[in-house]
Amino acid sequence: MRRRQGPVFPGYLMILLVALLGLALQVSPQTTHVVQQWALPVIVLCMLLIPLVLAWEKGQERRNLARPAWKGDRSPYPGLDAFTEGDDAVFFGRDGEIQELVERLRGERRSIAVTGPSGVGKSSLLHAGLLPRLAHQQRRWIVVPSMTPEDDPFRSLSYSLADARGRAAPGAGGDAGDIAAELRRNGPDALARYLDAPREGRRNRAVLIVVDQAEELLTLSGEADRDAFLGMLKDALDGDPKLRVVFVFRAEFLTAFLSGEHAELFRHPFTVTALDRAALRTVIREPAERAGITFEPPELVAQMADDTGDGTALPLLAYLLHELYLHAGRNGTITMEDYRATGGVDGALTRRADWLMAELEAEPAAGEAAPPVLQTLLKFVKFTDGRPTRRRVLSGELDEPGRLVVDAFVRERLCTSGRDGDETVFEVSHEALFSAWAPLRQTIALHAEVLRRIADLEQWAAEWDRYGRQEAYLLRGDRLAGARKWIAEAAGLAAIDPLAAEFVEISHRSDGVAMRRLADSIARQALTAFQADPEHSLLLALAAHEECAPTPLARRALSAALAVSRMRGVLRGHDDRIWSVAWSPDGSLVATASSDRTVRVWDAGTGAEVAVLRGHEGPVVSVAWSPDGLRLATGSDDSTVRVWDAAAHARVALLRGHRDMVWGVTWSPDGTRLASASRDGDVRVWDPADETATATLSGHDGWVRDVAWSPDGTRLASASDDRTIRIWDAGTGRRVAVFEGHEETVRTAVWSPDGTRLASCSYDRTARVWDAVTGEPGPVLRGHADLVWSVAWSPDGARLATASHDRTIRLWSAAEGTELATFRGHGEPLRAVAWSPDGTRLASGSNDRTVRFWDAERAAEIEVLRGHDRAVAAVGWSSTGVLASASYDGTVRIWSGGGARVLRGHTDEVWDVAWSPDGSRLATASRDRTVRVWTGDGTEEAVLGGHGDWVRAVAWSPDGSRLASASDDRTVIVRRWPEDGEPLVLRGHEDTVRAVSWSPDGERIATACQDGTVRVWESRTGLRLMRLTVPGSAVRAMAWSPDGRYIAALARDTEMLIFDAAEGTEASVLSGHDGWLWSVAWSPDGRLLATASTDRTVRLWDPETGQELSVAAVHDDDVLGVAWSPDGTRVATASADRTLRVWEAVTDAGALVARARDRVFRRLTQDERHTLMIPAPRTAPEGERSAT
Repeated sequence: MRRRQGPVFPGYLMILLVALLGLALQVSPQTTHVVQQWALPVIVLCMLLIPLVLAWEKGQERRNLARPAWKGDRSPYPGLDAFTEGDDAVFFGRDGEIQELVERLRGERRSIAVTGPSGVGKSSLLHAGLLPRLAHQQRRWIVVPSMTPEDDPFRSLSYSLADARGRAAPGAGGDAGDIAAELRRNGPDALARYLDAPREGRRNRAVLIVVDQAEELLTLSGEADRDAFLGMLKDALDGDPKLRVVFVFRAEFLTAFLSGEHAELFRHPFTVTALDRAALRTVIREPAERAGITFEPPELVAQMADDTGDGTALPLLAYLLHELYLHAGRNGTITMEDYRATGGVDGALTRRADWLMAELEAEPAAGEAAPPVLQTLLKFVKFTDGRPTRRRVLSGELDEPGRLVVDAFVRERLCTSGRDGDETVFEVSHEALFSAWAPLRQTIALHAEVLRRIADLEQWAAEWDRYGRQEAYLLRGDRLAGARKWIAEAAGLAAIDPLAAEFVEISHRSDGVAMRRLADSIARQALTAFQADPEHSLLLALAAHEECAPTPLARRALSAALAVSRMRGVLRGHDDRIWSVAWSPDGSLVATASSDRTVRVWDAGTGAEVAVLRGHEGPVVSVAWSPDGLRLATGSDDSTVRVWDAAAHARVALLRGHRDMVWGVTWSPDGTRLASASRDGDVRVWDPADETATATLSGHDGWVRDVAWSPDGTRLASASDDRTIRIWDAGTGRRVAVFEGHEETVRTAVWSPDGTRLASCSYDRTARVWDAVTGEPGPVLRGHADLVWSVAWSPDGARLATASHDRTIRLWSAAEGTELATFRGHGEPLRAVAWSPDGTRLASGSNDRTVRFWDAERAAEIEVLRGHDRAVAAVGWSSTGVLASASYDGTVRIWSGGGARVLRGHTDEVWDVAWSPDGSRLATASRDRTVRVWTGDGTEEAVLGGHGDWVRAVAWSPDGSRLASASDDRTVIVRRWPEDGEPLVLRGHEDTVRAVSWSPDGERIATACQDGTVRVWESRTGLRLMRLTVPGSAVRAMAWSPDGRYIAALARDTEMLIFDAAEGTEASVLSGHDGWLWSVAWSPDGRLLATASTDRTVRLWDPETGQELSVAAVHDDDVLGVAWSPDGTRVATASADRTLRVWEAVTDAGALVARARDRVFRRLTQDERHTLMIPAPRTAPEGERSAT
């Protein structure tokens, strides 16, 4: 609307009069007659004219403030829209507030916060009240078009400044983007410069900046932008006494502004309260009179005011009046019947919305679904500070049914439409729709949590975009997972801002890259540690695979750690350190003794606590089962030995006599006697039946730490602080022998199962093996980093287990004293270790109050076959499921039924074995230059000569009628079997022939050579068909795929090449091993490849993709051979560690993860996670679980 402007002459006249008056007053004291003659009349004239001019200006101002006439036939009620500056003619009920705001702006309060509840009319007061009032005083005021901060307050202000400059000087508005950039850079200086043009050089005029919906500074703008923007306004106010700023926002945000850095801008708020009934009657009546409308009866005005209540329902009243005008008021009269027909103040909006929804959801056109009204309207809702507020929706965000809904709500004036560039923008007319209309209110409440989350996400996205889309602002870990979940939950319910969707997608991609890097980093640490500390390595690998990303490296680490993992369970229940662990004779139970003065009995299968035996008056430091498993004996710091009924869990005997702690107890093999070792320096023998001591064995010069009965019951061995082991005649008590060699306290002494050897452990960090008859020392077991507390024999007498204060358990070869494995997992020093009766598991007890179960063999091992005295060079699996192995010890072994048949005949190392297709014969190749053929029962059937040097490999034709052998003499010999006629000799290789393999149809033979070639021959004529070259590398092994399409060759030290057998071209390269490849084998179905390497692992591969699927096996030395079981579910491996092992071939990632979860009994601590930079756990918190 064009504003009336007063003439400028009175202003100039006033300036002239004031100047003349000042001059006259200055010269009047002079005595010159001429001066006095003109000065005094001027003073009198000015004194008369100045009041007249002031009075004229005051009257002119009153005339300018007169409310303009209402023109046109549009509604004098805005409905759900706020009043605008063009509605000042019909804006009533707030004259007092308008005048008070004007007075405040003229006073010292140059920053005013206008607050009040939603719907009270704050924006209307500003735009239809205050701003038109100031616009009438253009000589005094410049009003910059109001702004709303949105997500970038500098940008929003720049549009307002450009508008103000353009109005003052057409064409001088400037680019809003440039203005925003300069405001950010130069703050108040830039703002002052951009306000110069609207002032037209007259800086005496006050300037007003209006920040409407200022709560968006808190809800949409980033913290940095908010602080910078408010700081700029504060500095500008400090530097320009004519500048005023008005902030308009909802009352609930006042506390947040007052607690912020720029609280002084908001310290004196102006609160807009709800209209009282008198003001409501004015709001209803006066606009009607201006538009020429009457109410019939006149009391209808009072009733509507009363129905509006305390004024908080003002938006509903405004909507009602607008509807009444549209449907009845154009006739000049609004009646009581019209009022009732609309549903009144409370019902007008809801009835209209109900009717509209019913219309939209009425029976749709054929083949079309009814538009989802409430679901569409949810797109218009965003949560701000915990409450639903309006959201602008672009037309592109609406599908066709949604657009039908919105168009209908626009027609009914419940929504509005506008333009944003080339696109139409919609929003609800007023937030009252969210609370007044029950169906929408309930729908919002139902999905409030999702809407709140989406609001958070959109704010994060705005910050990311505002700060140059820096990677640091992207979502990571749980926050990203949550955001993706919110978007999924919001699908079809709430509109997702395109920027927010892009933000999450880029975060996901970035997080994926970062998490893959992190997964690989952690996986490398796991692979570095998996041999030395498999349990910790498994934790790392599982975290890498599950919590970071399932990368190939993480998968490799997971399978490698699984292959060597040992821990099988953790038992918790004791309240103090555990001193002793003992298995029941049948292996079903485990008994533990603790400083908490209890003995506990556990189910060894489930880990369940079966019983708690109480009665000792001090720590219980030893426990032992009777040979029949019916009784338990315990020794304690209370100087007693107690015997318990294992089934009834009751004490049946109390043995007194020792004068100090009882360190050890042991049963005689027939279960009739007990022996105990004490800190009093004695060993005592007891008859538990009558609770008497039958003998006391004295002689040690220090505490006696342990005692053990020989398997035949004739001798006792005792260990002491005097560094000796003493052997006693169990019948006479006479000392038989003294074993010396340990350098400190001997903690434990135990007999081998056959009674021929003794093992002892000591504080000198060693364990020792002794000849039990002669006392001659055997191997010394060195490796522990602290005192060794316990030692135990495996049931077969082949291995020893030791437990140490260095928190490890170690396995040793009893014959050679070499370390076989190290188990880590306990958090504090160990006190005890014991083998299960079947030799498959170990139980250990520690100061960490836990008992842990361990696999004596590696977790992935199905079977470990020992017997060879040197490296096992090759393994073969017959079609009937029988294993054969070849060894550098010159023997071949056939394994079946838990035992091995040893085939002797070769006079040097045996390097290869091959079963005939029907499994009836076995061929072997040896360094003694022969091939030997054996029957299935191990009888030597033939010795085949012919080679002039070592024989490296041997292979049967698919029909079993021919046998090919490869040699260091650079030839391959193909013989008929049984031998018939001259063999076929394949010549052409220039170095050792390392491998030979038949095509599945038997028509071709492939040979691999040290000269870096693979050659393919016609098997019957010896014609060379193809030459495949591997530059710069010997080909150590090679195999033909079961379908005949590919040849796999081990080359380039750590790589495997797969060739197309028909074309001779390289199909793919498989790499990943950390050592030389030594053997390769295709699975029976050709879907997998197994490779053996000097990195001590066997790996499984997908030959089509080249992807490494798992580490199937891990040995303690180089792996030299690998073979598949006939059904393809297992692999057998041969190693330089002298063992043959059978492993389950697991390649499924899900199965690997499931097994890993079953194998870990704690989670990474927060410190560990922090060190590894792993985000907070997405599942369970840190801790341990008790399971077996």
